[in-house]
Amino acid sequence: MRALAALLLSLLLGVAAYAQAPSVTFVFVKIQDNVLPIERGSKYEDPLNAALGGARLGEVTGGGTMMNKDKSIAWVGVDVNLFNLEKGLPFLLAKLRELGAPPGSTVEYTVQGRKVEHSVHP
Repeated sequence: MRALAALLLSLLLGVAAYAQAPSVTFVFVKIQDNVLPIERGSKYEDPLNAALGGARLGEVTGGGTMMNKDKSIAWVGVDVNLFNLEKGLPFLLAKLRELGAPPGSTVEYTVQGRKVEHSVHP
């Protein structure tokens, strides 16, 4: 009987913890830079991931490159999951500026079904 009560209690506590867990917001970072994929990783993805992870605000989940018709690089993208949008977004924007993201760079995400876009530079 005690084992059953302990199991039920742990299940209830687990459900309560899950209900209170912060929601993850996917943020697409569009950087107006024509760096090659390896440099994109070392210039943006790796330092962003380290900073976001160190602050427990998020993680980098991927990246990509948009090419022009002439095969030159138009811009690069970085995929980010923020664990707390309210705290993580200002942190992310400041870190992008610190890493040298050029003017014209943006972040895009969705809140309550509405697409939101912010410039990295105010």
